[in-house]
Amino acid sequence: SGPSTIEKKDSPPLIEFKNVSFKYPDTKKNILKNFNLKILPNEHIAIVGENGAGKTTLMYLLMRLYDVNKGKILIDNTDLKDLDLENWYSKMASLLQHFHIYHFTAKENITMGNIKDSNNTEKIMKSSIKSGAHKFISNFPLQYDQILDPSFENGHEPSPGQKQRIAIARIFFRDSPILILDEPTSALDPKAEMEVFDEIYKFSKNKTVIIISHRFSTVRNASRIIVIDEGRIIEDGTHEQLIKIKNGKYKSAYEIQKKGFE
Repeated sequence: SGPSTIEKKDSPPLIEFKNVSFKYPDTKKNILKNFNLKILPNEHIAIVGENGAGKTTLMYLLMRLYDVNKGKILIDNTDLKDLDLENWYSKMASLLQHFHIYHFTAKENITMGNIKDSNNTEKIMKSSIKSGAHKFISNFPLQYDQILDPSFENGHEPSPGQKQRIAIARIFFRDSPILILDEPTSALDPKAEMEVFDEIYKFSKNKTVIIISHRFSTVRNASRIIVIDEGRIIEDGTHEQLIKIKNGKYKSAYEIQKKGFE
């Protein structure tokens, strides 16, 4: 028999990391060691920790850009390695730190993750309103037909914040059961970021959302926050629970950041 597929079309699966160990090819250090984490369907989780703690590695493994060295990742109790990759990818939308805006029109950049709907003008508009991109796209000379690259005739170079909003509109447009967001709003100011995240949380009621972020204004509304340090989970709970942990890692980092905003 061929690779397995996930049957439940629109609802997110149970995701489980079981005793996962992983090191990058040609390196000696384990980034994750006997790592265990269960992510329930529709859970909104935020993963926080210092650089190099293993946060982005978790996303890479979940997206099967790499395979685990030991242990397994289970998707509805099926080993991720046994899943049909195309079927698995159809379940997720990801926005990673190093995302791309392509030398195409604004419309094509938004519809790229879901080509079959590319003529659904209403859906394009809704997605870009939610991400805050509609306002500035409407001001482009050619609006949604504007090519986003100045090396083309009449092309236009969006600002870093505009690029990020277009990439977030792409996520809304793709409309998958699992959202993976790695520092998705780093180019936005805190107020704009909060607005975008309000939309993401609203949009994702029946989706699983996994967010990696350094900004606590973003993560505090997650239903569960996982604090990772040197490849293992050291704290796990809601924002309210974690700020009560005496000498906790989350609490002290949160207080440092809060001072910066006051």
